[in-house]
Amino acid sequence: MNKERLRKLIYDLDITTNDIGKSIELLKKYMDSPELKDEFSNSLKYKYLSLFIIYEDFISMLLKEYNLYQIGMSVDNAIKKLKENNILNDEQGNYLNATRLIRNKIGHRYKQPSIESIIEFLENSKNMQNEIYKYIKGFLTK
Repeated sequence: MNKERLRKLIYDLDITTNDIGKSIELLKKYMDSPELKDEFSNSLKYKYLSLFIIYEDFISMLLKEYNLYQIGMSVDNAIKKLKENNILNDEQGNYLNATRLIRNKIGHRYKQPSIESIIEFLENSKNMQNEIYKYIKGFLTK
């Protein structure tokens, strides 16, 4: 795996994760102010999209690393292929798929999830986020 690309991905993941945490704190603090809530909600959604782009990049790196890459493969199919080949375990694959579904709703602007549901998902999946982070970092030593 391209170590330089991986280091940049980890750097971007660190910054984005930190930024998401700040956005959640600000949202909770200013939830009673409609203008600030809207502003911080948009900020969190943008940062969430950035997080998924990082995950998507890593998924692509995994596909290439294990010679599973196919032009035009959807993220959904990529996650399935990585699970089928035991590169991602079920929990990792399910988490990435859940993040993908929320990303689709935000990015394509249909059935917009509430900001509260996005915060809940992010807070409830912290263990999985940490597991994915460690998994990604593990490729630096391979």
